[in-house]
Amino acid sequence: MSQARKVVLIQPASAGGNFEYIAIPRQGMLFLSGALGQWDGQYQYERQIWFEDRVGLIDPDKDLQGVDILLVTALINEAPRAYQLAALAKEYHPDLITIGGGPQMSPLPEEAIRLGKFDVIVNREGEDIIGQLCDVLIEYKSSDMLDSYLENISGISYMRDGNVIQTKRVGLVAPDFVELPDYLSIKDLSPDNPMAGGVLETVRGCTENCSYCQVIQQFLGYRLINRDTELKRLHQLEQLASDGLIHSGRNGKFNVFISDDLHPPPLRAVKFRNERLERLKNWHGHTDNMNLICQARAEIGQDPDLAQSMYDANIKMLYLGVESNNAQNLLAVGKRQEPGQMERDLTTLNGMGFSVVAMTIIGLPYDTEESIMNLAEWVTQNSRYQTANLLTPLPATSNWTDLKPLNENGELLEEGEIRPYHLYTGRQFVHHDERWSMDESREIFDKYTARLTSIDTLYGRIFRILRSYRMRLAASGKDLGDTISSRIAEATETLKLWSDPMSTVGKELGYSVSSRIADLTETLRSVSQPLANSPKELSDTIGIQVHELAEDLSSLADPATLDRQNIACKVTDSISTLSDLLNQVYDTPTKTNPTS
Repeated sequence: MSQARKVVLIQPASAGGNFEYIAIPRQGMLFLSGALGQWDGQYQYERQIWFEDRVGLIDPDKDLQGVDILLVTALINEAPRAYQLAALAKEYHPDLITIGGGPQMSPLPEEAIRLGKFDVIVNREGEDIIGQLCDVLIEYKSSDMLDSYLENISGISYMRDGNVIQTKRVGLVAPDFVELPDYLSIKDLSPDNPMAGGVLETVRGCTENCSYCQVIQQFLGYRLINRDTELKRLHQLEQLASDGLIHSGRNGKFNVFISDDLHPPPLRAVKFRNERLERLKNWHGHTDNMNLICQARAEIGQDPDLAQSMYDANIKMLYLGVESNNAQNLLAVGKRQEPGQMERDLTTLNGMGFSVVAMTIIGLPYDTEESIMNLAEWVTQNSRYQTANLLTPLPATSNWTDLKPLNENGELLEEGEIRPYHLYTGRQFVHHDERWSMDESREIFDKYTARLTSIDTLYGRIFRILRSYRMRLAASGKDLGDTISSRIAEATETLKLWSDPMSTVGKELGYSVSSRIADLTETLRSVSQPLANSPKELSDTIGIQVHELAEDLSSLADPATLDRQNIACKVTDSISTLSDLLNQVYDTPTKTNPTS
């Protein structure tokens, strides 16, 4: 009989990014956990997946008591946290086996081993070797035979006599080596704390070769999962939503993010494109309750059959790699598209009813401040939402070696100095550029993004909805009403920090806001117990409205806010809405025990 061992898999807290609001689970951890679950070897592995953005930071001392193996992944701006927690885990638990991986550590194994004290780094994908690797590390960790066993495991890096040994990767992992990602091992996943959305992986890799992207190095080739596996994964997501483990809206629909490898290939990749078209036709009836979101290239606007099949399958939000509307920039980064045709493609997709999210990169070689601001004007006219990143060098891309890195102070990185990975969020330059310093690039980023309709606004609402669920979970009875009241009090205290924040919105309106907030706060305190007994939907709605009101109040008090008049009007409307909702609390019959 296999012996049981405990494994914790960690995705460290993010330092920022386009998806920071919703903390969607990274697929690598889910598939590695699934691989350990199906492994038929000497040991049986009990797994827990800890997504820090969902459940908070792990305590490497207390939370890893009794754990045998720690697996850590990281994107570039998560690397400092990944190295910190792995090194602390080793310090508190010297016998703990630690394994690192992901797109940051795979190409930089020596750095990861040195800073994170990892025993082994898995290079690229690892589902096919993770069971064997864990067995070997447990069985031979104190033996002279360990090296001889490790050198026969494909695609790993480890230290021997002060040198990094890297074994050759043999073959590629079948993209559905693990058919179903292991969602049920996610820590604290429950109907009271659901995921904001599911994630669906249909392919690994990309047909393109853009210079700034890590995908082509992390996932070589373009590998489709089996047709049957796609449907099984869709059914799994449907079941998770039905069980309350993925948040569903009032209409019963839930969000699914198709992982950011290239799901619909362009027309020129004829074989892959034709296969995707046939598969999408088979999705009918399997995605009726889903709002699917995927990344694509703008030229699917030239492929009406594929675009219509995507729309019919409920893929109605498209993240499109626009990057730039400057032909020289696109050529410089290997992006095979022409600005004029791209604009026509965007017009077509908008006309079909897609919600287009245009992904842009600024700070490209031929950018000027003027051209960047012109891009803002152009992209907002051609897409509903936008994302923005400054050009950022990533490991395993040509930019990593070609661009000279800066330190945290914006000066050239000295030899032996670690890059300030926490700044690798795309919101400032982290490399030397003759046009702009690090600080100047931040100013340009802020000026550019101020003109966009950020997709974060949409995800912010999802975040607030889920936050209201967690608030209900953390508080009950009178505590719930007090929690909401304290949220209002927190925001109103912000108003007091400024001498006369209401003067700029007019005395009459300012007085109205101040007095009505005072009345509302008192009302909230008085409904503490009735609110705890009210229907869940009503109290959740009140929670969301309170959070939105508090954020508007904070904006009203911010001296950088220009349009206080409109925000103040929005605040008064929110107060009216909340007052009506609170009246419903009074009018709702108190819940009683049905047997009493």
